[in-house]
Amino acid sequence: MSESVRQDLPATQADDHIAFRISAEQILVIRKAAELIGWTVTDYVLSTALDRAERDLYEHAAAVEAAAPADTDPDSTDPYVALLLALT
Repeated sequence: MSESVRQDLPATQADDHIAFRISAEQILVIRKAAELIGWTVTDYVLSTALDRAERDLYEHAAAVEAAAPADTDPDSTDPYVALLLALT
């Protein structure tokens, strides 16, 4: 995620983390993919999740912007749209 995106997001605790259970087959696939590019599993999963999150935010903002009437007040823009417009 670019630094400019992080500045617009709420601060998090230093000890924030995400934990989830996955099967042996799933971790094997992820581990092999991470190894192929020389990354740790953590770096690979985090990068992949952030890529997907940014894509989903962009698609949501584009859909909201497309559905908004042309005479919409720019100050009332959806926060996701405003964030993405600021990045472009």
